[in-house]
Formats: sequence, structure tokens, C-alpha cells
Amino acid sequence: MEQTMQSPVDTASKAALAADPATHAPSNSNPLRKIIFMVGVAIVVFLAVTSYSVRKSFQSSDQLSAIKDLYFPVLQQIDANIVRLDKMEELFMRSVMLGEHDPLDEAEDFFHKGDQAFADMEKIYPERAKDIQALREENKQYNDMALKTAEDFLGNKVGNMPEQTKRMNKTLNELRGSIKKFRESSYNNFVKTLAQSQQTVKLNLYMGMALGVMNLIFMGVLVFFIRNNVAMMAVIAEQNASLERRVAERTSQLRQKTHDIQAMLQNMPQGVLTVLPGGVIHPEYSAYMETIFETKDIAGKNFMELVFTNTSLGSNDLSQVDAAAGSCIGEDLMNYEFNSHLLVTEFDITLPTGSVKSLELSWSPIADDNDVVEKLMLCVRDVTEFKKLASEAGAQKRELDIIGEILAVSQEKFQDFIESSYKFVAENEEIIRKTPQKDLDAVGLLFRNMHTIKGNARTYGLLNMTNVVHETEQEYDELRKDDEKVWDQDALLNQLAQVHALVDDYHRINDVKLGRKGPGRRGNVERFLMVEKDQVGHALELIKNAGADDTEAMRKALAAVERTLRLIGTEKIDSVLSGIVESMPSLATELGKEPPQITIADNGIVVRNQAIGLLKNVFTHLFRNSMDHGLETGDVRHAAGKNPVGRITLDVALADGQLKMRLFDDGKGLAVGRIRQKAIDSGLIQAGDNTPPETVANLIFASGFSTADKVTEVSGRGVGMDAVRGFLRNEGGDVAIHFTDDKAESDQRAFELQITLPEKFAVKA
Repeated sequence: MEQTMQSPVDTASKAALAADPATHAPSNSNPLRKIIFMVGVAIVVFLAVTSYSVRKSFQSSDQLSAIKDLYFPVLQQIDANIVRLDKMEELFMRSVMLGEHDPLDEAEDFFHKGDQAFADMEKIYPERAKDIQALREENKQYNDMALKTAEDFLGNKVGNMPEQTKRMNKTLNELRGSIKKFRESSYNNFVKTLAQSQQTVKLNLYMGMALGVMNLIFMGVLVFFIRNNVAMMAVIAEQNASLERRVAERTSQLRQKTHDIQAMLQNMPQGVLTVLPGGVIHPEYSAYMETIFETKDIAGKNFMELVFTNTSLGSNDLSQVDAAAGSCIGEDLMNYEFNSHLLVTEFDITLPTGSVKSLELSWSPIADDNDVVEKLMLCVRDVTEFKKLASEAGAQKRELDIIGEILAVSQEKFQDFIESSYKFVAENEEIIRKTPQKDLDAVGLLFRNMHTIKGNARTYGLLNMTNVVHETEQEYDELRKDDEKVWDQDALLNQLAQVHALVDDYHRINDVKLGRKGPGRRGNVERFLMVEKDQVGHALELIKNAGADDTEAMRKALAAVERTLRLIGTEKIDSVLSGIVESMPSLATELGKEPPQITIADNGIVVRNQAIGLLKNVFTHLFRNSMDHGLETGDVRHAAGKNPVGRITLDVALADGQLKMRLFDDGKGLAVGRIRQKAIDSGLIQAGDNTPPETVANLIFASGFSTADKVTEVSGRGVGMDAVRGFLRNEGGDVAIHFTDDKAESDQRAFELQITLPEKFAVKA
């Protein structure tokens, strides 16, 4: 049995303590009171400092929120409006210099965007809503003044242009000054708030250091108690063990996720890589990247060298991508949002093997907890096959559209259109090849022929051809109007070849796909001479029944035969013009008007087949001109006491060795006053000349002359009436305007077009 030996001193001490407990109790309890007191004081100080630090942290958070949610958006909106203001000024100047209205519409759009930006600023910056409202008013005042100045200039309504321009510039300068002043004050507030935020951060740092010191003291006290509390140590040990288990479980989960990600990168049919600082590609990337770029040399390579070498992008685009990517990595996430539009998303690339691929890119920033972009993730898709299929589908859809257009036209009319189109294209090719330098007369002929093809195509609803021909016509129009436009013979021939190829497409689809070969019913006039069967039979019957001695009967028979022979190779005018007449309702709908009532009084006159193409070309322009410029809309006609449905009349006669045709309508008549003013502005006549109204009216046949307010696909280029006169004069005919009222001094006159052709083109039935 183990015994514990005690010294006499210890025994005596214990005995003394037991004998006088009151004497020694204070000495044992005094350190404990001090410790408790120190812990209490530490806790109070800790809570006070912590509360103050938390309050300062909230204050700093509010200041940073103000910087992010208030000042950054406000400054961004202000800078955007400064750019919009410069763009509005540029558009107003362009409108005045070019004489176009389209820039005014763009300027108005920029105004509304700027006004909306000011409205957004009012919502996020209510403290300065009054100042922002004042900026909106100044912005609106400048927009109204600039818009009115430009419109007055375009409408030749400006009384004192220098003074009005001076007021507009003064308003613009005042607006810029107000915006600059507002931006400076907002920026000063931003700087002040940022400085306060920095001061708060410094204070928080000091407080954190103080808290650290206090934590050390407090931890010392805790250690004192921990050393004397075994149970607490056991609890801590158990917690540590539990923590280790959780860490092990979490590590296992992370390992599994990493494995899953690796498997996904190896098997997904899409290229994925990450771009590190310096433009270097991270070693981890999807295996499909090697398939796309046909190389294994990817990891550690510069992404510009791998992705953007031998692409369809220009040097400017490439430099923008490189600069944008470099400026995003290592910077705030907001910087990426500002520059992401510079990162291209689609291009074609030629690989070292010679294969060409179409690639689509998707960019995403990878940021840390502080919203600093650490790297860029780039997803690459090979859409070569998809684009090929889309292109084939588009070609098939286009062919189906063309088939639908062709089937809506009779075989005979379609063949006439194809033949005339080939004829005009051949004429234009000959003109271009024979004209080495720019010649306005040659350009006028090119324009007239192409305008006629487009008019015929629109008449028959061949919209795919209309769009392409319109682009070629636009090129000729620029050559007419722009003295600095260069005559490029090769480019013009290439563009004309596109029109020829399109006519070939229509011709091929009609012949091969639809099996509608040949000219149809009418056929070629050199091979088939048509006349009604009953007329031929009647003439033969008269010859058969006429006796040799019956002079009168023989005379009648010969007259009938002569009449029948005259009708061979002729066609009624209403049949010739039926395609044009049938297209008028759709044109009326396009112009917002009622379909017109068209009357053709042929008075028993038929035209020879040789004149059919000429008449179609002429009346394609004339009927469309009457529909566009002559007849009013239903509301306007009703207000004027007219039938909402307008009338167009064509009267045909043979007299004085000529085929005479009168075309007129019951529309608003001819704006002689406007034609006179347009002619004065164009320098065709002088302001003081006493030019007769008939002479003024016939100026509409001048090349390039038009009174239309704007150019459309229907009219406005000043070529239709010029083309009509050219077609007629080429065949020995002409066209002129004849007034049908006695209002010699009126600016609006009723009139008719008098079209003449040699008598050989028609015959009395």
C-alpha cells in the first residue's frame, strides 16, 4: 500500500490554515477577483470597440454603395449624353450638308435616348433632380431648335440662316457648359465620398489592430481558464476531430467534382479554355479545342496566336480584341462590361491544313470575391456545318420564293419579261464596254434601262429580282448625281453580271423546274402570225362564194381578205396591257390608296406584235406614275367631293398617219407651280423668265427631273418620264403634256398625256 509522506512544514501550514481560515481566505480569492474584473473590463471594451467598428463599417459600406450605385452610373450617363450630343450635332450638320431627312430621324433617336438617360439619373440621384430637370429642358430646347433649323433649311424656309445658326450654337454651348458643370460637381462629390470612404477604411484598420491586441489579451485569459479546465479541452479535442472528418469529406467531394469537370472537358463537343494574365492559355482546356484548331500545341500559347491567326477579321478588329482582353484581366468587373462589345463573337479561320472553318465565340469573365477579373473563359463552337446547312436552306427558300413569283405570271407575259430584260442588260453591257470614261448621257441610258427592268419586275411581282436590280439602279443613280463618283468599268460590268445571272436564274427555274419552256400562247412574232380563226374562215368563205362575174361580191371578198391580212400579227391593247393593269391594285395598296378603275377605249384599234414590248415598257411607267402622283388617297378624294376610287383612262385613235393615245386621270392634276420652282432650283429656267406653262410642264421629261419629296422604289428618281420619251423617240414617236382646263394662271392644272407612234404599229380592226 502506497503511502504519501508530508513534511512537518506542510502539516503545520495546513493546521494553521484550518485553525484560522478567515485570515487566509482573502489571499486565495483576491487573484480570482482581479481576473474576473479584467475579463469584464475586456469584454466591455471589446463590445464598445466592436460596436464602433461595425458602425464605421456600415458607414464605409454606404459610401462604397453610393460610389457604385450613384456616382458611377451618373457619370457614365453624363459621358454617354455628351457623346450623344456630339452625335446629334454631327447628324444635324450631315442633314443640312446632304439635304437628307434620315439623319434628322437618327438625331431624334439620340435625343430620346439622352432624355431617357437624364430621366434615369433623376431616379438614382434625387438630391439633384432639379438640376437634372434643368439639363433635360436645355437638351430639349437645343434639339427643338436644331431640328427646326435643319427642317427649315431643307424646306428652304430659312429667313436668316446665320442668325438662326448662331442662336442654335449658343444654345448648344450653354447646354455643354451646363452638362460640364453638372459633371464636375458630381465628380467632386464622388471624390469627396471616396476620400471619406478611405478615411473610414483607415479608421477601421486601426480599430482592427486594437481589436487584435484586445483579442490577444482576451485569448490569454481564455488560455488561463482552458489550462485549468480539462473538460473544455476534451470538448475542443472532439470539435477538432469532427472538423478533420468534415475536411476529409469536403476534400473527397472536391476531388470528385474535379474528376467530373475533367471528364466533361475531355468529352464535351465544344472548345473551352481560359485566358490568364498576359494572354496565356491555361493548361486545363477541353479536348475538343484540339479538334477545332487541329493542333495539340495549346497550353501556354498566346490566345491571339491560336484563335485569331489567319482569320477573316481585319487588323483593326484584331487589335481591339487584344486590347480589350488585356484591359479586362486584373481589372474591376465593370471594366469588362464596358469593353465586352469589342470582343468579337464570329469569324472564319483558315487552318494550316488549308481547311476553312466558321467559329462562334462566347466570352465570360471569371472574377474573385472583390469583383476583380482573374481570367477570361472562352467557349469556341465550330458552326461550319451549321452555316452550310443554313445557306442551303436559304437557297432553297429563295428558289421556292422565285417559283411562287413565276407561277403568278402567265407563261407568255413571263417570257416577254425575260426577253426584254435580256435586251436591256445586253444594251447596258454594250454601253459600258463602249464608254471608257464617265459620260452622263451613257449613265442616263444605263439608268433608264435598269429602271425599266425594275418597273417590269415590280409589275409582275418578281420581288427577288426587284431588290437586286434596285441596288444596280442605285449605283447608276449615284453616278448621275455625284460628280466625284468614279466610272469603274470593271465594277459596273461585274454588277451588271449579277443582274444577268439573276435573270438566268429566273429563266432556268421557269424552263427546267417548272417546264414552261417557250413563249407560250403568242410565240415568236416572226414564226406565228395570229388572227381569229372565225375571221380567216369568213374571208375564205367570201372568196369561195364570189362569182367571177360578180364584181361587187369580189370587191367585198377582197376587202374582207385585206382586213383579215391587216389583223395578222396584231393584238388588242387591253390584252397587251393586262399585266400592268392587274398589278395596279397591289401598287395602290402599297401607296395607301384605293385600287383604281382603269378604262381602255381602243376604238377598234389593235397594235402589231412589234409594238407590244414598247407599249409595255411605256405604260409600265405611265400607269405607275398616274397611280403614284396623280390619284389621291381615298380620304383626300372624299374630302374633295370625289369618288374614293380614282379613274385612269386610255383613249386610242388613228389619225394623221399616227397612232395617237391619250392617257388621263381624275386626280389632283399637274403641280405646274412646283415644277417651275424645281426647274428654277435646278437651273433649267431662270426665275425671271416668263416661260409658258406648257413648256414648264414638259420639263418633267427632262433627264433626272423629279418633284417627289423622297426617293422610293416606286418613284422619285426622275427617270420614269425620261425613259418613256426615250422609248418612244427611238421608234419615231413622242409624248407631250396637254392641259385640259383654261386655268392658265393656276399652279395646279388638269392635263392629259398625248402619246404618238407611227401608224405602222397599229391597224383599225
